[in-house]
Amino acid sequence: MPTIVEKIENVSKKTHPEIENIQGDFKILKSIGQKPVFDFKPLPLNMLKKVKYCLKTDNLTNYCGDRSYYFIGPLAKIEHALIQFTLSKLIKKGFKLVSVPDILPDELIKRCGMDTVGERNQIYTLDNNYYGKKWCLSGTSEMALAGSLMNKNIPKNKLPLKLCSVSRCYRAEVSDIAEERGMYRVHQFNKVEMFGACLPEESEYMTLYFRSIQEELFKSFDLHYRVLDMAKHELGNQAYRKYDIEAWMPGRKKYGEISSCSDCTNYQSVRLSINSDGTYLHTVNGTACAIPRLIIALAETHQTADGSFKLPKELHSHVIGQHLFKNLSNFPKFTPIQAHRYKM
Repeated sequence: MPTIVEKIENVSKKTHPEIENIQGDFKILKSIGQKPVFDFKPLPLNMLKKVKYCLKTDNLTNYCGDRSYYFIGPLAKIEHALIQFTLSKLIKKGFKLVSVPDILPDELIKRCGMDTVGERNQIYTLDNNYYGKKWCLSGTSEMALAGSLMNKNIPKNKLPLKLCSVSRCYRAEVSDIAEERGMYRVHQFNKVEMFGACLPEESEYMTLYFRSIQEELFKSFDLHYRVLDMAKHELGNQAYRKYDIEAWMPGRKKYGEISSCSDCTNYQSVRLSINSDGTYLHTVNGTACAIPRLIIALAETHQTADGSFKLPKELHSHVIGQHLFKNLSNFPKFTPIQAHRYKM
């Protein structure tokens, strides 16, 4: 890791002046589309008759722990379709696809702005007996992408640098809220992430550019969503400004966050020594596609009276097979396992 003097590590957090006076947790910047109207009572994803056989979230404690899930058949195909659709859009826009590791040193995670110790940390730390000291599971590919640029001097003619990645994200979630059970808040999920590095004067524009890509993707799925400017106390250590996008989820009867993007200015670049001819670059990150919540929003928005849901036309060419929910899944049923029968 690059050497960092103490005064830089302890520098006070910077935030955009426009968010200083936000009342509450956020300010609604705009709302796109309308809440869908049904001629039947809309149900949550796990209650849709022809979908619940493709999703397993209950009785998994002794398989893979709470807050886990299995996608079976159609839902697994839709997951891969969403990833392929998103990547095709990003690559056409000039993003370079990078495959990243899921195991990272805790020092890299901390320098990117996430805590690895303490009550509020969401990072899984690996057993020292197997991996050596201070290795963790990655919570988002943002950290591995930032790490790939560590100690790099990036020529100005290569900027702005736009990277994207598909990775498994691990979160030690501890929420006890009943509404967040099932697939909404889980310990691991797949996500397509955008990451950028640019000159200091360009990061505000790049953040808005990432946000426009997110909106373009969600509009193509005919989702009703709103864009939020997040208050100071809702920002992570690294974020100078953060925008969240929440989609309306009719079955849950509430909005749920499906993406965010953050302008991190030079917080990460100073700590990782990412520069261009002596100028610390600014870094920007944004969620392009977080699978579980996006599937919730899609299924509940486009659900049908027979307990299925219609895929947006944009996804048709990326899905393997047709008439996904025509027949109920014949996948073998999961049987609860008695923990004492197995040595873990």
